[in-house]
This record gives sequence, structure tokens and C-alpha cells, in this order.
Amino acid sequence: MAVRLSSGSHRKRSSYEMRPTASRTLEAVFDILMGETEGRRVLDLYAGVGSYGVLALRRDAALSVFVENSRTAQKRIEKALAQYHLEERAMIFREDVSHFLHSAHRWEEPFDMIFADPPYEAVSPGSLVDAIMESGLLALAGVLVVEHSKKHAPPDVPGLLLRKSRVFGDTTVSIWDRKTADGTS
Repeated sequence: MAVRLSSGSHRKRSSYEMRPTASRTLEAVFDILMGETEGRRVLDLYAGVGSYGVLALRRDAALSVFVENSRTAQKRIEKALAQYHLEERAMIFREDVSHFLHSAHRWEEPFDMIFADPPYEAVSPGSLVDAIMESGLLALAGVLVVEHSKKHAPPDVPGLLLRKSRVFGDTTVSIWDRKTADGTS
């Protein structure tokens, strides 16, 4: 497993920011994405404990890249990967998500699926989705999954087609498909 340390914000994170995604939310998201993870390149932004990326690997994703700036969360991701013997198909970047998105040039290929679970009070879904699209890291016909507060409607973003938006308590999970060059998704 490659663990990359990068400069950037390494501030201490609150327990709210490190909360794991609820299992019912994960199950619902992967039910919607049934069969779409196999052989895919996955990016897990604001990874926390790595729930999305680890489950994608367990469902035969080719690669999961985790971005999380907390050392504690990094250790938890490493433990989960080791538990399921997934280290060879994973990379962890301990750096700020904004820095990672602005360093997209280091990737030769975009990602087929991007998951993001940012701290709701600090990151608006609209600005996050815009930053992801500007980075060029989402492949054509790729899938973007963003958790956000139910207080925010899923943003309407050119180039993305909202597939599903579902509320779980205070959380909304929005799933978009990236349109291809001919405008289909």
C-alpha cells in the first residue's frame, strides 16, 4: 500500500468529521450502484474511516485512492484494508482534499467513481462538486456520490446528470452521472 504524505492542512479534526458513514446509507448507495464498481478506479475524498473506498474494493474495484488529512483516520483505513487483505489495490494520501484536487496532474487516468463525505458545516456541496469537475478527475460516464446536509439541495452542475438524491436522517446522498462527449451519461 502506498501512503503518501503531503503538505497541506493537517489540523486536528473533530469527531464529527471522522464519523463513519452509517451502514444503512452505505448499503443504499451500493444497492443503487449494483455491479458498477467491478474493475473501476475509485476515489474516496474526505475518506474518514474509508467506508466507501473499502466497500468498493470488496466489490471488486480495481483501485481505491483515499484522501484524508487525519493521521488517526489514516490508521483506521490501513487497519480496514489489512483486515480484508486489500492493501495492494489501495493508496492513501494524507493531505487536504483541496490540495489533492489542485494536484490532479499527477494522475494519468481519471477516476470512474468519486465518493465524497465532507464536513457539512465547512464544505458546501455546490463548491465541492464544482472543484471536482474543475479537477478533471471524474472520467466521462463516471459516477459522483456526495453526502451533504439535507438543508442543501443537490447542485445542478453542467456536465452532470442527477441520478438519485436520497435523505437519511440529516444526511442527503446525491448521485450524479457524468455525461459523455455526446451528452449521454
